[in-house]
Amino acid sequence: MRFKIIFIYIISLLVLNVSFGQDSAENVLQKIQKKFDTIVDLSANLTQSINGNINLKGKVYYKKENKLRFEFKNILVISDGESAWNYNQKDNKVIITEYESEGNKILSLRQIVYEYPEDCEMSTYESEGQRVLELISKDDTFSFNNIKLYLNKDYLITKALMDDPASGTIEISLSDYQLNKNIPDNFFEFSPPEGSKVIDLR
Repeated sequence: MRFKIIFIYIISLLVLNVSFGQDSAENVLQKIQKKFDTIVDLSANLTQSINGNINLKGKVYYKKENKLRFEFKNILVISDGESAWNYNQKDNKVIITEYESEGNKILSLRQIVYEYPEDCEMSTYESEGQRVLELISKDDTFSFNNIKLYLNKDYLITKALMDDPASGTIEISLSDYQLNKNIPDNFFEFSPPEGSKVIDLR
């Protein structure tokens, strides 16, 4: 599955760790935006499965404004907010792009929190003893039809179920959140290993 599709799913989950209570979906969104403004950095463990089969397991890190780091088996994706590096350890290949390029726009958490919801119908309800926030795409802007986000008693996302026309049912689980731990800026920098094949598209 293309990483740019995976990014929007994962990032959407990371910023939705707020209390829902009995609020309407619109009030929930306002709380999401308010909570987002208090997060300086975060990290979380993640597992992704497609149609019941695990295909990604690793960790994700974020720091304002647009610094990101995804660590999967044999894959490392890093953005410092200006450039983005996608390093395939198995192939020893690095692809470098500008952060502002079309393929990297989904790496902007602020865009996801403040702009993407405008293109979705939102609702919130109880299921399996947890609060659920559902986002339904109004048109073909996104690759998914809908996303259902499940929250634990601490109002953190425990899992998300996505209906993707191309891939089927995608489930992402997140755990062990760490917020505002002063992650250093150089953690979001990358130098291609010696001998690696570098494709610089900037």
